[in-house]
Amino acid sequence: MKALFSSLALLVSLSTQASWQLDNSQSRLDFVSLKNEVAAEVHQFSQLKGHWQDDGSLSIEIAVAGLQTHIPIRDDRMWQYLFQLDDYPLITATGTVSPDAVADLAVGSSKSLRVPLQLTIVGQSQRVQSEVLVTRLGESTIQVHTQAPVMVNGAQFGLTEGLNRLRDLAGLQSINPMVPVTFTVRFEK
Repeated sequence: MKALFSSLALLVSLSTQASWQLDNSQSRLDFVSLKNEVAAEVHQFSQLKGHWQDDGSLSIEIAVAGLQTHIPIRDDRMWQYLFQLDDYPLITATGTVSPDAVADLAVGSSKSLRVPLQLTIVGQSQRVQSEVLVTRLGESTIQVHTQAPVMVNGAQFGLTEGLNRLRDLAGLQSINPMVPVTFTVRFEK
């Protein structure tokens, strides 16, 4: 789910001359959980790390320990039962974006891209699609944000047992495995 959040960074290839590094202080990855079919809550991963290399390869790491739901007991339970923090401390997203896709982007200009990402959560990998808007903020700064939420199906990543455990611990009727993810990431040369 959050893993798709990794896709955020994969969209930003701007120049064949330099490597771009994700600026965590100017980036965010959010996802929405739906409980009992009517209660939606926004959560965040606050620790993102990533880069886009000269060859077009993109890689984003999302630290599971950076999960913030604003309820400490829920954070602990999600770390333990859903994301298995001790065994899988990172969610990753990788992909490739041709440097030519945005090489001619002028400062202040934006371009829409569709970026396929390989998302890995608790050791399970799936391909997801992200639709993003890439904006060149300066000669050495680009920003990428989702134009539409990236839909991550927790069941495809083997998270069903963990979701059921969380549901039972919280006394809920249901937790929807489909999670919309949005992100805004900034890259610096």
